[in-house]
Amino acid sequence: MKKLLILISVALISAAAASAQDNDNDGAKLPDLAVGNELFSTEVLTYFAFGDHNLIKADQDFETYKGKAVTEFQMNIMELRLKPYPTGWLALGVDFDWDYYRLDNTHFWQPEGSGKVSIAKMEGSGLKKIKKSRLSVRTLAVPVSFNQAFGQFSLRLGVTGEYNFPAISRFKGTAADGGTVKEWKNGTRFAKDIKTNTFTYNFFGALSYDDVGVYFKYCPVSVFQDGYGPQFKSVTIGVVVGLGM
Repeated sequence: MKKLLILISVALISAAAASAQDNDNDGAKLPDLAVGNELFSTEVLTYFAFGDHNLIKADQDFETYKGKAVTEFQMNIMELRLKPYPTGWLALGVDFDWDYYRLDNTHFWQPEGSGKVSIAKMEGSGLKKIKKSRLSVRTLAVPVSFNQAFGQFSLRLGVTGEYNFPAISRFKGTAADGGTVKEWKNGTRFAKDIKTNTFTYNFFGALSYDDVGVYFKYCPVSVFQDGYGPQFKSVTIGVVVGLGM
């Protein structure tokens, strides 16, 4: 709840700043490029978003030992719009997402080969210190949405199909004797083949004022293949910039 209040506060402050800027420079928005007629248009870089994942039905170890940053960053690449009337449109987009899952400083992501990753304790592992343990997932997403404007407010509802690349685990720390394991480089170890579910989907909604708003996303599918990583569903709440008309 605390993270949600912080995100909403950021959105409201940003909206106020955007409104004040509009008084000095009418029509100022995120830079975008659009081609087409009044009915069809193609736009690029129309929005970006960042949010916090809240896990549902997560494996207990993951729920217990996850760190403070379970984060999503999202950027629109391109959007095709069909606008049958002045205040509403249908959109088909292409987005790129980055999702980060961190653990606390007493546990770390342990690659086990063959695309599998588990959560291991620092105690008894031969490690002296954990500086960072992060697992990241990169996703190419195709959102389909309905958008409706109400004055300076706009509402977006839709569903997203996702293609997930293999996940990457990154660990940085030192061994108990102060040295490093041979496969580490400068105290850092990577594994780049964690098996995700190749295709997933989610449902989303966003409410914006001018070009700043909040969004909600529910993913009913676990990111990782069964038996290769923690199983969980997630609800994401965050701030989105650039969904205005």
